[in-house]
Amino acid sequence: MNVSVIIVNYNVKDLVLQALKSVFQYTSPNISFEVIVVDNNSSDGSAEAISKEFPEVILVRNENNSGFPQANNVGFKLAKGEYIFMLNPDTELIEDSISTLLKYCQSHPDLALIAPKLLNTDGSHQISAWRFPTITSIFAEMYYLNFFLKKKNYQDKDLTKPFEADSFSGAALFFSRKTLEQIGPLDEHLFWIEDIDFCYRIHLAGKSKHYVPSTSIIHHSGSSAKKSYVISLSNQIFNKIKYFKKHHSPFSAQVVVMISFLHSIQKWLLFSILSPFSFTARLKRKAYAYTIPRVFNPPKGIR
Repeated sequence: MNVSVIIVNYNVKDLVLQALKSVFQYTSPNISFEVIVVDNNSSDGSAEAISKEFPEVILVRNENNSGFPQANNVGFKLAKGEYIFMLNPDTELIEDSISTLLKYCQSHPDLALIAPKLLNTDGSHQISAWRFPTITSIFAEMYYLNFFLKKKNYQDKDLTKPFEADSFSGAALFFSRKTLEQIGPLDEHLFWIEDIDFCYRIHLAGKSKHYVPSTSIIHHSGSSAKKSYVISLSNQIFNKIKYFKKHHSPFSAQVVVMISFLHSIQKWLLFSILSPFSFTARLKRKAYAYTIPRVFNPPKGIR
């Protein structure tokens, strides 16, 4: 088996069906591959639709929403491929990306991981490669100041050519089984930053990772997040804190805690003002109300 494609799904039936269709449509018959979908107890009929329309897919039905990292790890254990392609359910292949990525890895055997170019739904370039987080970048991200940090998103690089990068979006990661054996699975205590943690552990092991723009994949970003703002917004904050506690000094972690706390309060106030006029604002206010008292001791799970 050349490649095992792992997709974790949660209540995005139409998107995951589109993703599966594109994988089978564009992947060369010369590639031996399998597709494993781990469904996190979706309530929108996703699992039933996958079974009906794609009986060749290996479908795992979790009894609860165990989170993206844990569900992927379930898929990793079942995978038989020499290489693993971790793919989001809101992605869409538009060419034979799997063959391109496989050939690139085979011609660069020292690489631990590679990532394709990602496109937004409208076909524009989507930022998907980042330098590892710092206190400065965390602050800039929370206060929409990323335009001051062009190097963080590799805007100082020629994005038409492959290059070594720190970390990538978990929407599409291609790596060997050997990498998984050496680095270990995704950290199940992290959510929304598990991809950066995985790349950081590869970095600590002295292994290389490449951005490979010779093939592009559409990423309909944010579709899963909109299903629950309490989960998405809180975990984007909680797991930055967890990441810094895991990989940085106690002082750095506490600085990130304070930045996160102030950010959450400001967001709660903003959405409180907007809530009479917007249903989405009311949902986000609720999410930040959930987040604020837990910033200093983030929960271990995804809720």
